Amino acid sequence: MNRTNTRIKILSAFVLAVFLLYTGILFHKQAVQPQRNENVDTATVATYRVPVASARGEILDRNGRPLVQNRQGTDIVLYYVNFPQEPIDRNNILISLIRIAEMNKDEWIDTLPLVFSENGTIVYEEDREADIAFMKSESLLHLNTYATAQNCFDAFVRDFELKDFSIEEQRKLASVYFNMAKTSFGYLTSYTFAKDISKETAAYIMENNDFFKGVETVVTAYREYSGDGTLASHILGVVGSISAEEYKSEKEALEEALKDETLTEFEIAQRKARAYSQTSEYGKFGIEAAAEQYLHGANGTLTFRVDADDSITKDYSVLPQQGYTVISTLHAGLQEVAEQSLQERIQAATKEEALAQGLSPAGAVAVLDIHTGAVLASASYPDFSLNTYYDDYGKLLKDDGKPLWNRTTQSTYAPGSTMKCAVALAALEEGIIDENDTILCQGTYEFYDITFACHNQTAHGYVNVKTALEHSCNIFFYQLAEKLGIEKIQEYARLFGLGSKTGIEINESAGILAGPAYRDSIGATWQQGETLLAAIGQSDNSFSIMQLASYVAMIANGGTRYTPYLIDKVLSSDYSEVLYSHETQIAAQPGFSQANLNAVKEGMRLVATETTASYSFYDLEHTVAAKTGTAEKTLLVDGVYVEGTDGFLITFGPYEDPQIAIAIVVENAGSGSSTAQVAADIYEYYFETQKEINYSKPVNELIG
Repeated sequence: MNRTNTRIKILSAFVLAVFLLYTGILFHKQAVQPQRNENVDTATVATYRVPVASARGEILDRNGRPLVQNRQGTDIVLYYVNFPQEPIDRNNILISLIRIAEMNKDEWIDTLPLVFSENGTIVYEEDREADIAFMKSESLLHLNTYATAQNCFDAFVRDFELKDFSIEEQRKLASVYFNMAKTSFGYLTSYTFAKDISKETAAYIMENNDFFKGVETVVTAYREYSGDGTLASHILGVVGSISAEEYKSEKEALEEALKDETLTEFEIAQRKARAYSQTSEYGKFGIEAAAEQYLHGANGTLTFRVDADDSITKDYSVLPQQGYTVISTLHAGLQEVAEQSLQERIQAATKEEALAQGLSPAGAVAVLDIHTGAVLASASYPDFSLNTYYDDYGKLLKDDGKPLWNRTTQSTYAPGSTMKCAVALAALEEGIIDENDTILCQGTYEFYDITFACHNQTAHGYVNVKTALEHSCNIFFYQLAEKLGIEKIQEYARLFGLGSKTGIEINESAGILAGPAYRDSIGATWQQGETLLAAIGQSDNSFSIMQLASYVAMIANGGTRYTPYLIDKVLSSDYSEVLYSHETQIAAQPGFSQANLNAVKEGMRLVATETTASYSFYDLEHTVAAKTGTAEKTLLVDGVYVEGTDGFLITFGPYEDPQIAIAIVVENAGSGSSTAQVAADIYEYYFETQKEINYSKPVNELIG
């Protein structure tokens, strides 16, 4: 009886094992391997669908001039379905690819966080903690967290059978396998070995395609920028490989969108086609990032079919669709003039003693349409070339001039006397003065036990609001500040958007609005005398150039603050359909008295026609209005504190019929008057091409 039970148990175990075996095979066929395609020939054993990235959309200026286009390049791409699985064959192909690429000076993707030290030992590359952790993880080498760099290297040699190669080539092959694992190379994901290769390398691979199994040369779209790549570089931005965080965010967003039960099958397919892979390109900053959802195209599908005789055929079952076309608000010609003039004037205005102290020449300019908030030009100096951004990145990062920093939106400055326009309007609106009231300036002003001096220590005599703006009389504004109080000054500054983000689509800084709240936030105390300094643009006040441009635009257009913007329209790639059109956004419309605004404008007109700034504006076709400002600063340079002076200008024109507003800073320039020639150059170009800049073409006439 026991023997019979034993036989039954053995038989049952055998049957169960067979059942589990076939269940596993079935699961492998259905879940691990791609499913059968019932719509293809019965000889087809398996079908593999690999996503193919699309070309990004283009970025144009407001008149259709290309700012960012695509050019064709060639990549080396590996497909898992017909890539050899035998280590010896696989390694021979990979080392051949490495050798031919290096012989033709083509860069292949090498991101392994293991490098050779000066004495030839294998060490971890610095600041690569995340990649090192992945390399040790179960996804690749299955090593303990305390494994050394040599342990990792030895594991690569062992696991991928690299012992027959030199140590240098072992490291190179290890890098390829590391990259493959990191990008999940497999049946459903291709692997890009090298990008934008030479014709010689591409030709060699195609001529030896029998040897390079699973390797193909693929025509790919690459970003191409206007001119030398410096035009609007801070505004346009760059693309790069999608990060793990970006991929996760986009994946979660897609999953959330697909929960919408009202979506049609077509809409679901569209969203899935626009999904990101771990090898996708992604906008990193500027318009490339702000318009990512439009510029990113719809993926195609490359279908591989494996027949019973192991032959493989492939075709595009879905063609990739290029991303949409973004029409920016920029005017390319005006942008060129702004950049060139800014560079020339900065280099001419920066004082030799500032350079000797280590203060780098720098500056920024923003030009807005006062009736919409459209950014016509935005320049930051020093700049960089988008064409060589990644090649130059290390050098740019270390540059003392911080060329990667967008000084128009990300830098903030003490605005100096440009603040006086807001304080003047506040006093007029609050009835503290009218446009004819005068205040005596004797060169100094006593406030409790503190003596405040006037601008340039000049006694201006009796001045009203207009002449006080013309002469930038500090004494006049000290007395206004004492009567207004810091709360009222802050109230009007906020209406102008000073000390807060403008809402523009790209990265920007909020800045600081001086007052007790900010002092409390840093654990300090607001002193009464600070109110007087705040009224002339000192104390803690710190605003961006884009904020100042929006501020002067609000004065120019009669009291409406519009949100600045860079993306005007989005069109389909063939320009036949408008997918997005910007609607003007009003950020504030407090209802200022037009008489009070006119008094401030008249004071600004006097600055442009009667002061030293007028020399730059003298030959212009139209009269303009302006306000200059200077701000002293203390910087730590190489461990030593040095003094510098920034010059500012806010301006609008024409005076009789305002259309554009300009804000400018030249760092270490000495005074605000030195910025006037930049504005004059911009005005001269604008007045000559006014119809072209303001004329908005119909969509179907935009290109061609």
